[in-house]
Amino acid sequence: MDRPRLTIVIPTLNRSALVGRAVDSALAQTFPDLEILVSDNGSTDDTPRVLARYQNAPRVRLLRRDITIPATDHGTLLVDESRGELFLGLSDDDWLEPDFAAKVVALYDKHPDVAFVWTGCVMHYGGAAMPALVGPEIESGTAFLSAFLAGQRNPCWCACVTRTEDLRRIGPIPSDVICGDMFYWTKIAARGDVGCIGEALSHYVVYRDASDSHAGGSSVLAWAADTRRWVNDIVATIAAKSGGFAPRDVQRDAKTFLARSTANQFIWQALRGRRRASLLRSLGEARPFLRGAGLTAWMRVLAALAAPRWLLRGSMMAAARRRGQEAQARA
Repeated sequence: MDRPRLTIVIPTLNRSALVGRAVDSALAQTFPDLEILVSDNGSTDDTPRVLARYQNAPRVRLLRRDITIPATDHGTLLVDESRGELFLGLSDDDWLEPDFAAKVVALYDKHPDVAFVWTGCVMHYGGAAMPALVGPEIESGTAFLSAFLAGQRNPCWCACVTRTEDLRRIGPIPSDVICGDMFYWTKIAARGDVGCIGEALSHYVVYRDASDSHAGGSSVLAWAADTRRWVNDIVATIAAKSGGFAPRDVQRDAKTFLARSTANQFIWQALRGRRRASLLRSLGEARPFLRGAGLTAWMRVLAALAAPRWLLRGSMMAAARRRGQEAQARA
């Protein structure tokens, strides 16, 4: 195969009921110059049978491992395997709109020096959906990173397209990294302007019942430590562009972001059935990460420790539904 313009990478593991939707959405792209790389990381369910129906599909390349390797190693492997100039990582439970690739490539062609491009995204919380917050067509990397810390941007990895060579230059994902997407795009954004397509061209499943996501399964402390690492990287990047010191509002937003993310992880753990006694033991060690937490963050921690799972789930979906309705009213 000649080098395609874009590789859509779909790693999968034991999600036979979901992966077909992701592959079908990649095959439905109106942009023709792409490859679809689907990699089964040692599934023991019906995933091999589901993927077998794509073995002769145009533009599809199937990989299969007999033994499951860590998600970070699998991600590094797929960066190395990608043949495209551009790279999109699509989780096996996410999916794309048909014009996603065409519009992203068009923006790269319009702004060839852009560091990376991302699009709007629909974020799914069970049966509720809300749109991700987007930015202008072009903004500086530091403006993008500052707005992200302030909660004004929601870049989802299934909506971020980077240059494959940039990922390779950054190097393998460290084994203790949980959020591989953050490991990559926070570094790439530091290199120049960031492009954004404001349309919702991708779908990101944040939560579903019986979720088995890698990030969702991480302990509160592991998640908080990983988040602090890349938040500190962001602050350092902004400081380097600001004469050596990050502005006070950026430092404040960084503390708030870390506290909010840590509080949210208590909720995710409770939704996954983690025992309340275990979460309570985590609270003492998590307190340094919760410094700067406002009332809302602490209320989330207390809810995770005290509220029944059905109430947490209902509250989360109601909030997502409300934000989705507010976004529709503004449109």
